[in-house]
Amino acid sequence: MKILFEKVVPKPDSSFAVVDKQAPAFDGRFHFHPEVEITLIESGSGRRVVGDSIEPFAVGDLVLLGENLPHQYVSDPAAQDTVAAAKVIQFNPVFMRDGFLRLPEFSAVETLLKNSSRGLKIGDETIDEARQLIHRLFAATGPQRLLLLLELLIALSRAPLASPIASAGYLGKISSREGDTIDNALQYLNERFTQAVTLNDLCQNLHVSPATCNRLFQKSIGRSFKTVLIELRISHACRQLLETDHSVLDIAFSSGFTNLSNFNRRFREMKGTTPLAYRGSVTTAPVARSRRGK
Repeated sequence: MKILFEKVVPKPDSSFAVVDKQAPAFDGRFHFHPEVEITLIESGSGRRVVGDSIEPFAVGDLVLLGENLPHQYVSDPAAQDTVAAAKVIQFNPVFMRDGFLRLPEFSAVETLLKNSSRGLKIGDETIDEARQLIHRLFAATGPQRLLLLLELLIALSRAPLASPIASAGYLGKISSREGDTIDNALQYLNERFTQAVTLNDLCQNLHVSPATCNRLFQKSIGRSFKTVLIELRISHACRQLLETDHSVLDIAFSSGFTNLSNFNRRFREMKGTTPLAYRGSVTTAPVARSRRGK
């Protein structure tokens, strides 16, 4: 059984953990930990769940997640022929609060860590600098690695377009048992959202009532079952619109919608625009450019 809480254990000679993740796909566990996390996606694409936010991610996605903020990364089924790779840094901010963060020179970093309680997506103008620092950090050892972490946090604190990920009202306080259930529910939906899945199907799989299931969704990620299912489908459609030249009709059906008008209506509700306008407006996505340029 998958668990909600993840224990992060740094190496004996380090005050924080670094993980060079490489796998056939991101596993999609919904979990939290008391450590702050910095994640840079180096290969793969899919959906990122942070608190009550469900958004697509691709190569170059860089986020800072605060303490005990539930999150997961799920590879796009259409992109599982490529390796999933990410560089992850996890550190407990306690040692900084007792030292560096008390210094006036680190006031911006202290603000950054406070703002990370909802998660922060770092803007494109900071990605190159942050990527270089992260690669240097992974290659370093001893005190130099710690100094590079501080340098990285300073760079992130200067990011002009860092945007919150979870909503301002998000409160994700759930028990370990509830966390197991919602994790299993998300895994079930991530595997079947393109199919005609119903709330009853999910409840039978989880052995809970529909009322209990919806309550857990609302409590953990602030969404009902129906909303989560629609958001997963729209998130998948967004990646398809950016990465392929498939027609809107084909994308609608491959994302789990049964008719085009419903897809267009739901897409506009979530994104504030039509699928075609979304495809045409997001012209700077690196994955979209590389595939269409082939």
